[in-house]
Amino acid sequence: QRPIQPSFTKSLCRESHWKCLLLSLLMYGCLGAVAWCHVTTVTRLTFSSAYQGNSLMYHDSPCSNGYVYIPLAFLLMLYAVYLVECWHCQARHELQHRVDVSSVRERVGRMQQATPCIWWKAISYHYVRRTRQVTRYRNGDAYTTTQVYHERVNTHVAEAEFDYARCGVRDVSKTLVGLEGAPATRLRFTKCFSFASVEAENAYLCQRARFFAENEGLDDYMEAREGMHLKNVDFREFMVAFPDPARPPWYACSSAFWAAALLTLSWPLRVLAEYRTAYAHYHVEKLFGLEGPGSASSAGGGLSPSSSQASMGDDEDDDEEEAGPPPPYHDALYFPVLIVHRQEGCLGHSHRPLHRHGSCVETSL
Repeated sequence: QRPIQPSFTKSLCRESHWKCLLLSLLMYGCLGAVAWCHVTTVTRLTFSSAYQGNSLMYHDSPCSNGYVYIPLAFLLMLYAVYLVECWHCQARHELQHRVDVSSVRERVGRMQQATPCIWWKAISYHYVRRTRQVTRYRNGDAYTTTQVYHERVNTHVAEAEFDYARCGVRDVSKTLVGLEGAPATRLRFTKCFSFASVEAENAYLCQRARFFAENEGLDDYMEAREGMHLKNVDFREFMVAFPDPARPPWYACSSAFWAAALLTLSWPLRVLAEYRTAYAHYHVEKLFGLEGPGSASSAGGGLSPSSSQASMGDDEDDDEEEAGPPPPYHDALYFPVLIVHRQEGCLGHSHRPLHRHGSCVETSL
């Protein structure tokens, strides 16, 4: 996998920085109004008793009566909001996570060698009706009233992990190359897992269904969470790689960023930095189901999808029905989960024949 150098149009569509652009245009409009007040002159006609009723004609600015302070006030307020936006913008925060290319390769190697852990968590809770005294103000008078509110009370928390000792697992992530070809590369890392055999997927779904079924009904409500993390790895989703972080390009320096911000040129600098920065979305993918029965035949060709009842039900019915892809997890267990079952994360992978339709789960947890 190589970083992609986007075109100017694609870089502008991917990150337009519309807030900065809007504030910049409004400030330019206020500056234009102030300049118009100083450059433009209008002819005024006045009558005064000192001239015995004769009129006096003279040229003056259209903003001579204090109207020039209106665009100046708007300009100062917009400039303050503009600086706050520059402080909180994502482009400034990305400059704080810059690393060199060698450390990126080392981090990718650690993630590829790391042991995956697919976890589930169930939190049982209910709501308790409580009251409290609050002080309110009406027409300058203070009065006390009773407020009724509902407080969440957690009563039970359970956690479990996917036991894949009988399935086996290996890393099928691509090799990341070509980081030295761009002056800067923005990297996004995501974790996902997939299954090479029907047996491995059914083992995962059965363990997951068993865990949530055991914890369902312990209280009025249950919050379900699940995800995957890599053991002994400090996972970071975003970072910017430079061939030499000590000497980054001029548009990637903090001093250049703030100099452009003070001169109200932050948006052009961001667009330039976005255009000159390559982009790579790297998937760290773990493939389960290499040692279980039937995995060899599964790796040899395409796998037919099993029915949703077979994926979530008894093991003896796993190979009897072939209706369609497995259902989304929230449809199977009737409560929302945090992992999304989608296929587009698998497109373009070299091991595409190992996937059943919809059996690649992508998560950034």
